[in-house]
Amino acid sequence: MQQLKDEELMLEYQKGDSLAMDEILRRYKNPVYHFILRLCGNASDAQDCAQEVFLRLHQAKARYQATGKFSTWIFSIAHNLVVSRWRKAKWLVLWPRKNDETEELVEFESPDPSPKDIAVENEMSQLVRQSIQSLPFLQREALVLREYENLNYDEIARILKKSLGTVKTLIYRARENLKIKLLPRMEEFKEVLDE
Repeated sequence: MQQLKDEELMLEYQKGDSLAMDEILRRYKNPVYHFILRLCGNASDAQDCAQEVFLRLHQAKARYQATGKFSTWIFSIAHNLVVSRWRKAKWLVLWPRKNDETEELVEFESPDPSPKDIAVENEMSQLVRQSIQSLPFLQREALVLREYENLNYDEIARILKKSLGTVKTLIYRARENLKIKLLPRMEEFKEVLDE
């Protein structure tokens, strides 16, 4: 099962092979959960929503066609659920704390970081999360799909149901907005670290 492509796994699951679903879950439960968590900021809601993604995947298995990438299809399901829940419940969208994000890369890794380095790093991480959180929802969602889920622009366009040009614009604007918010503060952090 592990050597099969995602699309082949889904086709096997469609034929009734339950081991294929086990492998799909192994590959996608964490990426789907972290995608949703980054959007809603609440671990409990993200867990519920991620479970519903896989329930919907099961319910839609008969209609699945391997015409595109499986990852695009499953992230589209997640996107639709998040947007639907957000509209219904008016989720308060908060960026997760560092402790909630086990896969987060540390920007200033060092074999023996000093307490000052750790404090600056934590402050910078918080600033980045807050800055990303302050982006308009579509910009934030497009940026998270690109930078955290490593999807290409075409996949993001299909997930968000937007044109390729719109997706490129959303990501460009998100990055520009982050530069405006972060560059002045990064100079401050650099000065502290250089002391």
